[in-house]
Amino acid sequence: MNETTATGRCHCGAVRFTITAETVGVIACHCRDCQQMHGNYNVMLAAPRAAVAIEGEPAWYASSDKARRGFCGTCGSRLFKDILGGDRLLVSAGVVDPPTGKRIIRNIWEQSKGDWYELPPLDAPADQKR
Repeated sequence: MNETTATGRCHCGAVRFTITAETVGVIACHCRDCQQMHGNYNVMLAAPRAAVAIEGEPAWYASSDKARRGFCGTCGSRLFKDILGGDRLLVSAGVVDPPTGKRIIRNIWEQSKGDWYELPPLDAPADQKR
């Protein structure tokens, strides 16, 4: 991943994407929805919606009245979280081609985290840590 371009794909390659803008560091979400969708917490990069070009046809699932999740209808890879009305698309960090050069900068929904792990460490400037 260079400074302004990232690429990635689902496991089978049917859905691919290119991000043509700088993304923020990795956000680790520990909410119950992510646990149920991913089997653990989910890590995501936030990218400007207009900067994400998707090739192929992800399937979309309305996971709440505020968000939908995009996944590959063939292999089931979980690819995107789309906050309805938001200006960013969340891209699952694990499907971005390495090296990403990114680190976890924020944990969210920590109160919902599973009891089987400790929170991942943060790697962000002091003014970005919460």
